Amino acid sequence: MGSPLSLFLMCLTYGVMALLLWKGRMPERIALVALVVLNWGTPLVDHLFIGHFRWGVAILSVSMFCLLACLALRYDRWWLLLAAGAQLIAVSTHLAGIAGSDALLWSIVSTRMVVWFELLLLALFGVWEAQCAPYAHVKPARGSIRALQKV
Repeated sequence: MGSPLSLFLMCLTYGVMALLLWKGRMPERIALVALVVLNWGTPLVDHLFIGHFRWGVAILSVSMFCLLACLALRYDRWWLLLAAGAQLIAVSTHLAGIAGSDALLWSIVSTRMVVWFELLLLALFGVWEAQCAPYAHVKPARGSIRALQKV
């Protein structure tokens, strides 16, 4: 059985994922798929090492950063920009892992846990932003059917 902190983090993870699916729009749902892949894929590739470097987890982490950065550039969402920055911190911990020092191991793990928690909080902000921010609502094109129906 996990610690109360890990149980809380797991419940928060699935709660935020459910909210992203239920209340989020397209960018939030794309980020949800990436969060699911990162969450469930990490244990599957955690055993892939080169020395002390977990290259499988690093590839997942870099992929998540690239996706969040692309989403932040494509959509007008503040939470995506902040989440990409947080994920960049997680990517930088993999560089510390290359050093191979076992003394850094708990610092690296703790930093990644904090970044995951931060990503979840930012995703909650993203659900709010998708629902309330006027710039998050898709505006129909001038010649679309909805625009013609309003005439």
